[in-house]
Amino acid sequence: MYCVKCGVRLPEGEESCPLCGTPVWNPEGETPVRAYPDSMPSHYREADLPGALVMTVLCLIAEAVLLTVCLKLYGEQSWGGYAVLGVLLFYIVAVLPRWFRHPKGEIFVPVDHAAAALYVLYVCVRTGGSWFMSFALPVLACSCLLSTAMICLLKYVRRGRLYIFGGFLILLGGFTVLVEFLEHISFGTVMFQWSLYSLSGFVIAGLVLLVTALIPPLRHELEKRFFI
Repeated sequence: MYCVKCGVRLPEGEESCPLCGTPVWNPEGETPVRAYPDSMPSHYREADLPGALVMTVLCLIAEAVLLTVCLKLYGEQSWGGYAVLGVLLFYIVAVLPRWFRHPKGEIFVPVDHAAAALYVLYVCVRTGGSWFMSFALPVLACSCLLSTAMICLLKYVRRGRLYIFGGFLILLGGFTVLVEFLEHISFGTVMFQWSLYSLSGFVIAGLVLLVTALIPPLRHELEKRFFI
């Protein structure tokens, strides 16, 4: 039996959902007078236009102040470019989704990674570095793929979330090894200084979730406790 509002699995005998408080509707029993929540579901909420507008104005003011101070002190752009682009990156990640009623993670996560890649590219060019193509871009690209895949699976696959979380943790452990490998070939650092520790931790956690998903009593208990 599941909650009619949030879909949480409910134990037998529950009169209301422990997560959202919605009265339990039992199709085999007497139909309650009302089987819907008092509040509007979250997916019908309006876009946060006032908050987005205020944050937009604040970001514009911050950029103007930073550029003005930089030009007054140094007579050139100097560090102002880092600050202005940093504010722009913050705007894209934290403020831009507020303009939309239904911000989709599978769209905004790649956009956020692309913005971060452009910012890191600017830093690399300004500092005269050559590590963007060999380190920053592959790391951001892999992070984007993992994050977007995770969001899509959780959004469109209704069952087997323990398998999804377990597999994601194992892949995340492999990702840390890749990061250290790219760091090794880009900056000449010693290999396997820290990634094996993170790999071991993520793999163990992932395997625990996968084993739990294979054992029904453990799976049901975990789903009930953490509303998975």
